[in-house]
Amino acid sequence: MIAARVVSRRAGGVYIGNESTTRREERNLAVQWMFLVLGLVAAIAELNSATFYLAGVAAAALLTSLSGFWLRADWLPIAFLVFCVGLLPVVLLLRHRLPRGQTLPDPDVGQIVTVTSVSVESGRLIVSYRGSRWDAVLERGKMPEVGQSATITGKTDKLLHLAGEA
Repeated sequence: MIAARVVSRRAGGVYIGNESTTRREERNLAVQWMFLVLGLVAAIAELNSATFYLAGVAAAALLTSLSGFWLRADWLPIAFLVFCVGLLPVVLLLRHRLPRGQTLPDPDVGQIVTVTSVSVESGRLIVSYRGSRWDAVLERGKMPEVGQSATITGKTDKLLHLAGEA
């Protein structure tokens, strides 16, 4: 028996094919879009998390979406799993080979603070910096007096590390 011909408009053109082919292609297209969206969501999540594993999931989903042009929709979830398993060694290898991300330099290091209080026995200082008072410790140099300046050499939590005048 010959299947009925279906004429439909797609992307500005005319498509002539049988009804079952049209439905299959529409289903394929829907599944391809699903994997494309999954890939984009995984890529955006990877940019925010920097775990690098989601990059493999994103690549697998995007490859699955592209393979939908050649595979039926029924095979796309299996293709996704194959791509995920296939990309796992690549992701593990790249994750260990790529250089670790360097942290940004602390913008407070090198800035000048004004000493507002000195506690000689505890070695702690209270300094004025950016309009607020901070606890500080002297790492090197001689202990500054009240009203003198010191330079920030580091910061841990809410404690500034300072270098006094040499």
